[in-house]
Amino acid sequence: MNAHQGSCYCGNITVTVTTESPLSELTPRACGCNFCTMHGAAWVSTPDALLEIEIQNEAAINLFEQGSETARLWLCQRCGVVPAVTCDIDGSRKGAINANVMLERSAFPPATPSDPQNLSPQEKKDRWADIWINKVVIKDCWDVGL
Repeated sequence: MNAHQGSCYCGNITVTVTTESPLSELTPRACGCNFCTMHGAAWVSTPDALLEIEIQNEAAINLFEQGSETARLWLCQRCGVVPAVTCDIDGSRKGAINANVMLERSAFPPATPSDPQNLSPQEKKDRWADIWINKVVIKDCWDVGL
């Protein structure tokens, strides 16, 4: 297992993804919604990974729910960068990381377009249940209950 790290620009939100999959085999998905397009997000995930999200200053984050309000985007209020997205599905927290915040971002293949905004909220959750990271741990952060 290899651990790969990234963060928002100011370091308030850090992400660590531990996986056996080489980054070169994980293709980011460039979401076509206005929020992700404006933030340059390219989401990457593999179900067999572990995602750890660590917050330095809880008062300087925003869990932004956009569109269908089924997923929470982890937005840093200091620098405006979105390093991760999570969603609770059937009692389990799933997630994906923004490939552009990772230290080894050049190891990923080019992002492919993705347009989940045409899916119903349930279709989104069904899709995410199949492709998002299955183990998500929030460290040094209050449990927001979302």
